Amino acid sequence: AAVWTTEEEGALLDFLASHLSQAGDGNFKKATWNAAAAHMAHNHPPVQGGKSSYHSFFFALLTIIQLKKSYYAVADLKSVASGFAYDDKHGAMISLDNADLWDRYVKAHKDAKPFRNSGFPHFASVELLLPSHGRGRFI
Repeated sequence: AAVWTTEEEGALLDFLASHLSQAGDGNFKKATWNAAAAHMAHNHPPVQGGKSSYHSFFFALLTIIQLKKSYYAVADLKSVASGFAYDDKHGAMISLDNADLWDRYVKAHKDAKPFRNSGFPHFASVELLLPSHGRGRFI
């Protein structure tokens, strides 16, 4: 499976943010996803000899679904209830002192695992695409 870089994910989020008016009923239509895939293929072509990972809207949609999961995992980490101090650059900043607590937390919150000591650079961009009631515009 193809994996997008942080820069590519950001470009996709920027594209969708610039097309929010096309999400009239709260969801982007297939035409917007196809346009996003075409935009990504044009502006972020595959490396020489590589296959384009933007050949269909399905991959763009799957990427957004994963980014949304990451957003909610980080939102939970940012809440006081998580018990962790979260920093946008360094994640939950887990050390040996709180590694056991982190391991227990991740068992119940599997999507938080990547943010042990890494931040989520797309938090604000994903939040922009979410209406205030928490239901994603893009899915």
